[in-house]
Amino acid sequence: PPPPPHFPAGRIGVAAVTAGPGVTNAVTAIKNAQMAESPLLLIGGAAASLQKGRGALQDIDQLSLFKTLCKTCVSVRAVRDIVPTFRKAIATAQSGTPGPVFVELPIDVLYPFHVVEKEIGGTKSTRGWRGKVVQWYLQNYVRNLFAGAWEPRDVSPLPVQVPLATEDEVGFGVTPPHPHPWIGGFGVSVGGGGLGGGVWNWLI
Repeated sequence: PPPPPHFPAGRIGVAAVTAGPGVTNAVTAIKNAQMAESPLLLIGGAAASLQKGRGALQDIDQLSLFKTLCKTCVSVRAVRDIVPTFRKAIATAQSGTPGPVFVELPIDVLYPFHVVEKEIGGTKSTRGWRGKVVQWYLQNYVRNLFAGAWEPRDVSPLPVQVPLATEDEVGFGVTPPHPHPWIGGFGVSVGGGGLGGGVWNWLI
């Protein structure tokens, strides 16, 4: 039969799923990737950061689901952090012992500025000081969300760290020369007149 396909070096698997049920349905696949030591980037949607913990649709603690399965779990909080977060996650998935990583992308970091500003930027006309405070808070949140989003990002090759075995680690487990023929095993040698008067030699 033909040999199994070889996964090209320097590449990782990528999966994108929706928030809530899409993320929970990926738990089994992520566990398989962890056991197989396969580099995998899981991208999961999430409720808007502003609505976290406030009963938004499909809002659950997704990071806790993968803390014991992934090498790193992170949620992006600003548009300017998308590229650096992905670069670090991909390098982590490939470095050391390969494995899965999880990056959560809230919905408000995925849409254009004018869409987010229209949806959560507050109304133009407000009444009373409470309405003005709320409007100021929402507008400030949108500005911080997109601050620095158009600045250039580092696109240099990722710094993947591949561990190399030392000479001591390579030589570990090599049995040194020993005159006894049973070296390396465990057994009992009986000499003399049987079990009653014999001499026991325990070899480890």
